Amino acid sequence: MSECEQPRKYQITAISDALTDIIAEVGDEMLQKLNLPKGNSIELNPENLGKLEKIMATHKAKIAPGGSPTNVIYGASNLGLRCAFIGCVGSDDFGYDYINNLRENDIDTYVSIKRGNSGLCYTLVSPDGQRTFGLDFGVAKQLYEYEILHSLIKDSDFLHFSAYEFRGENPINFATRHAAEIARKAGTRISFDLGDSFVIKSSREQIESFLNERIDVLFANEDEARAINDGSDDYRRLLRFTNMAVVKLGSAGAVAITPEGETRVSAYKVEDVKDTNGAGDNFQAGFFYGLYKKLSLEDCLKIGNFLAANIIRRIGAQSQVKICGIEFII
Repeated sequence: MSECEQPRKYQITAISDALTDIIAEVGDEMLQKLNLPKGNSIELNPENLGKLEKIMATHKAKIAPGGSPTNVIYGASNLGLRCAFIGCVGSDDFGYDYINNLRENDIDTYVSIKRGNSGLCYTLVSPDGQRTFGLDFGVAKQLYEYEILHSLIKDSDFLHFSAYEFRGENPINFATRHAAEIARKAGTRISFDLGDSFVIKSSREQIESFLNERIDVLFANEDEARAINDGSDDYRRLLRFTNMAVVKLGSAGAVAITPEGETRVSAYKVEDVKDTNGAGDNFQAGFFYGLYKKLSLEDCLKIGNFLAANIIRRIGAQSQVKICGIEFII
């Protein structure tokens, strides 16, 4: 940043499917009855949605604002970064609660409210801590290009979103691409999370078309990296899309890949895994914090791993703990 250039208001602005997480612990046999692929996300049809609603009525569920990019800025805000949210909710209690929860967490909301039901994500946590998602999008995909504020994108260091927003030929798909065009013209850096191997397979053409325009930071886990690389474990191939690829390796840690080389950091050991939901999102929040503080890639990865290790010890994708100066305590 030059001496005469003013700092931007937001460190991260996220575009996300505004999905309220309804989280419940279930057995593996429940997933089989619902025909939901364990560890992935799938849009619910009327049949399994009806079954799921009946099941949830008998379980004690936890409710929280969700969507992968939302989880990222939730975590980043807890670290002290200034964040903003762009999305679409319905005119119901879920929608208003979603907005209020983000505002209570010091996240500025630029939300479109549409007549209809808000999006819901039924998050089913199995005994091994694995999470499976059943999605009822409601109006969450009804975010249009004209609802993207140019001034907001221009006043952000990073624009962050995921492959989930590219799922299907929906308005939010085109609105997100439009926001990326604004970001490129404004010098706002673009961060993209590959999100889910199922989504990559179903929306590969759209995702690759976007990535071929190149972005600043690309996040993936091992399965997602292999999916976009046609089964290859050569993570350096991701550099065809970006100058910084960050691959989350679960219990093996994480690696950041740039044209100059690779930086690899081990994971923190966790014995009592309760819920892996949000591990990658919280990792990204920590990594963003490190980038903003201009820390080394090693420290960025360490902070990400620390937050991921802590979130999987509890049920839910978001922590209520605010941490100041995390780089001094890891």
